[in-house]
Amino acid sequence: MEGITGGTGGGVALLMGVNSNKTGKFHLQGISKNYQQGSRTIKVLSDLNLELAEGETVAIIGASGTGKSTLLHLLGGLDRPCHGKFYFKDQDVFSLNNDQLAKFRNKTIGFVFQFHHLLPEFTALENTMMPGLIANINKDKICQHAIDLLTRVGLGKRLDHRIGELSGGEQQRVAIARAIIMEPDLLLADEPTGNLDPETGEMVFDLVRELNRDLGLTTVMVTHNHKLASEMDRCLTLDQGQLQQIQPISS
Repeated sequence: MEGITGGTGGGVALLMGVNSNKTGKFHLQGISKNYQQGSRTIKVLSDLNLELAEGETVAIIGASGTGKSTLLHLLGGLDRPCHGKFYFKDQDVFSLNNDQLAKFRNKTIGFVFQFHHLLPEFTALENTMMPGLIANINKDKICQHAIDLLTRVGLGKRLDHRIGELSGGEQQRVAIARAIIMEPDLLLADEPTGNLDPETGEMVFDLVRELNRDLGLTTVMVTHNHKLASEMDRCLTLDQGQLQQIQPISS
């Protein structure tokens, strides 16, 4: 595992992937993000750099309000920085217009949040199919793919249940199935176990790790759980708008 390597100009740090034989598939370069609060400028991210290798898992931990979710939103194309670039392979993602960026998100990024954000009026199967229907994929094809995924995550007998009829752990498993239905390159998980009891949270985390191994899915997870973070390839924390690599306390 590589640590922090020195960067150029202003103490910039470039955090490289865990396996030096893999090239960085996703690369944030010189990212700065500020918010205005009246006349006050709040600096959240400052000239941040991050490279993610294909198939690696990265945990981001730290106190609330340090910019972890902001970083995840930028990686997912849900927000744009004040400065900096985001490369997927050789493409600068932030150079895309809003319509192109939406298509990029739908095809390339999978999201799992602390609150599942499933649509309560639809079934588990319909929720899982939704990204494919938005992308105008053949309905029968995406339906079968959704059935296969839900069966894989242990919900093959719950396909026609509405979201309110599922337990918290089942709801999060539907959210994971929905996140990977488009076979994304990057899975972003923002406190995916935060609303679950410890045992169910472990099960959901194990599922994320299994999908990472089986699908080669690059995974970035924000968490306050140091035990789970210690099981990822790398653990980073945000401090004054910069990423630092740390060794989490797993107990």
